[in-house]
Amino acid sequence: MSRRTRLSVLTALCAATLLAAGCGASTERPEGQDSGGGGGGEECTPGEVSEAPVPDPLVVDAPADDALANMVPAKVKADGKITVATDASYPPNEFTLEGSNEILGMDVDLGKAIGKVLGVEVQFVNASFDGILAGLQAGRYELGMSSFTDTKEREQTVDFVTYFEAGTSTMVRKCNPEGINATEDLCGKTVGAENGTTQLDQLTKPDVEGSVVTACTDAGKDPVKGQGFPKQTDVNAALAAGRIDAYLADTPVVNYSVKTTGNAFEKVGEDTDAAPYGIAVPKNAATMKEAVQGAVQQLISDGNYQKILDNWGLTGGIEESKINGAIY
Repeated sequence: MSRRTRLSVLTALCAATLLAAGCGASTERPEGQDSGGGGGGEECTPGEVSEAPVPDPLVVDAPADDALANMVPAKVKADGKITVATDASYPPNEFTLEGSNEILGMDVDLGKAIGKVLGVEVQFVNASFDGILAGLQAGRYELGMSSFTDTKEREQTVDFVTYFEAGTSTMVRKCNPEGINATEDLCGKTVGAENGTTQLDQLTKPDVEGSVVTACTDAGKDPVKGQGFPKQTDVNAALAAGRIDAYLADTPVVNYSVKTTGNAFEKVGEDTDAAPYGIAVPKNAATMKEAVQGAVQQLISDGNYQKILDNWGLTGGIEESKINGAIY
């Protein structure tokens, strides 16, 4: 099978906007301030935007487990499939290629492998991130798998089965024109994140783990201007066009964006607030969460889980899947 390439809204905007009027228009910075990505006063020149190879989906040979399959509630497997909601704008975890509706990514490959273990087909459907948990409660979906951080607040409405661990990273335009290198550098800046994410909470709420709002208050600096967007691709486009100064997103997503935009973007600062991802399961789904947890653990044990992570170039794998494993 041929390699896939991704040329998205992000790439198009970078080509048309970023290189013409973004950080590529100038390498000037505030007085005495070096680029976060360079050192020693080096000139910083944005890389050319180019199409980047995207891995083909990985279909693993995962044997069915009858005991786990019997734990799937009859009403869930009545039609022989599990409907999983995802927001396909978050590569490399879940995304679509331009001109295609096929949902790809690590979450998709892992979700389909879980289905093999449970003896059912897994069908991913595209949905707005901030509506997935409500959709689960309303019975529109049977699972949610969309890079959800398992948090104690979210556990009040759904159960989670952990399957990965990721932190939060900061993305800026190449050359880091605003000199952003630490959390306090975000104070007074316009910073984006996808709606419904823990990152947007950090930018808009004082009482959450890793709150940028609180960090700015404690430092006596101007408040951060947090701005939410419907999809991660919208966040990327806003940064490329210079409508925001930076954005916060999960570390795998930031790393992937740097790799696939021909160095038009730049990751700065330290990764923070590492926490588990969880597959969201409705509270009223009986033993469904135990079935999913058992399937994830089997895939970890037989090595198929690691094969999927390796296929997408991801680190952050776990050794033990837990039910409701939130750390904050």
